[in-house]
Amino acid sequence: MAGRLRTHKEATLPQSPAQAVAQLDDRRLSLVRAAYGIIASDGFESLRTRDVAEKVGINVATLHYYFPSKESLIGAVALYLAAQFETLHAPGSSTPAKSALDRLRHEFADGRFYLTQHPEMMEVMRELNARARRDDAIARIIGPLKQYWRATIEEIVAAGVGEGVFLPAMTPGEAAGVIVAMLWGAATLPLNAGEREHVYSAIERLLTAPSLNRPRSKS
Repeated sequence: MAGRLRTHKEATLPQSPAQAVAQLDDRRLSLVRAAYGIIASDGFESLRTRDVAEKVGINVATLHYYFPSKESLIGAVALYLAAQFETLHAPGSSTPAKSALDRLRHEFADGRFYLTQHPEMMEVMRELNARARRDDAIARIIGPLKQYWRATIEEIVAAGVGEGVFLPAMTPGEAAGVIVAMLWGAATLPLNAGEREHVYSAIERLLTAPSLNRPRSKS
């Protein structure tokens, strides 16, 4: 999934999401976690600053000292979610992979891990993504998270092409767009485990199939 969020020549930040979250003080982090929990369990529409403040044991005025607007709180939730994707990985998948194919399979393993062990992450991502379709402010907040994910996949595809393992019939950027769409569908559509595995297998076949653009040899 959005696992290995890395800086990219087209999408860079001075620090990673995990580093940014680590710099939050205890009170801000408590508020972010409370808002995250409400979105995960009850949906975005149920997020009210009064309820967030109550969960942390403070009043709304104090909450606004830490987060002047609801939008700033949501931005912090999106950052916290990105940090979760950056730091939480399936057992064994955090070990540096030796090949692009291994790295891609680590993405698949992370997807399984999030869906089975941390479903709240996918719930929050789904909620934010749905809200972003009709709220430009939310779209701007989660945009970098999605850009990091796509950049990570593009980097993997490019590495695989360089290794001679991947032979996609498209550029790494185009392939990344298709793969992210397929992974997002596998994570959000009501698929069973077997159907999701078919998606992962299809992605591998997409990347390892001989390029359709290669000139055919003359007989």
